Amino acid sequence: MGRLIYCIGDKAKSPYYFASTGTRVYTMEELCYYLYHNVETIEEDLAESQLISWIRDELHMGQRADELQEIKNKDKGLKELAVAIFCSTDYYSQGEIANLVAEIDAYFALLPIARKKRHADVFLRYGNSREALLEYRSLVADREFAYLDEKAQGQAYHNMAVLLARNGMFRNASRYFLLAYEKNGEKESLCQYLYSLKLGGMSAEFNRELNRYFQEKDVMRRIENQFYFIEENREYSPEYSNLLRLMELKDKAEMEEDFWWLLDETINRLKKAYRA
Repeated sequence: MGRLIYCIGDKAKSPYYFASTGTRVYTMEELCYYLYHNVETIEEDLAESQLISWIRDELHMGQRADELQEIKNKDKGLKELAVAIFCSTDYYSQGEIANLVAEIDAYFALLPIARKKRHADVFLRYGNSREALLEYRSLVADREFAYLDEKAQGQAYHNMAVLLARNGMFRNASRYFLLAYEKNGEKESLCQYLYSLKLGGMSAEFNRELNRYFQEKDVMRRIENQFYFIEENREYSPEYSNLLRLMELKDKAEMEEDFWWLLDETINRLKKAYRA
């Protein structure tokens, strides 16, 4: 049975916006939930002076805002500020707040390069592709990157390659997928490496690498099934059907209106698929 949460303060008319993740919160409970699940950005989130003003003006929690401002003025530290916010509501228990404090300690005990990697992961998790790609580029170029364990290096290479592939940069993506596989040994990275070669039109490299990794039976089966599925089902897609119909209409002047309508519909479908 779920617990009943009593919400204190008002629901904000204007939400507080966290630029790092593109998240909006409207209540103190939502604020606590957000901070609890985003330790990687909590330092920069709580450093924003507008947050206390928002608690005062939008949630109408003047006394709590004064207490938070005093903590900041006296430089009592991130943990005390976070605890004061979490103690503003009963959304989390004392035990859960203690766990958060321990997680904050553990996060800041990491090497700076490890925190940088987790920060990039947050951007990716929230779909902020542009910032995530910039963070991963900076991460892998950092001289301290070598101090990450190989699994973490592989994850960073893989995530960066995913972002590159989403932008159609398959040649660069394939390079980083391969680096990822060499570091983490994950079959997913190897599959994506081969996919990016194929999708990037690098047929010679694709065939060469198929021979190189032929012993990876699970990977070969997955590659074969994936491309077989695409080949078998492409004729059933709306875009493919529309293209066939357009070919029929293009030489029939009496159906000019149908032609242009179908052309517009097909282009719009392709635009939506590309932007998705």
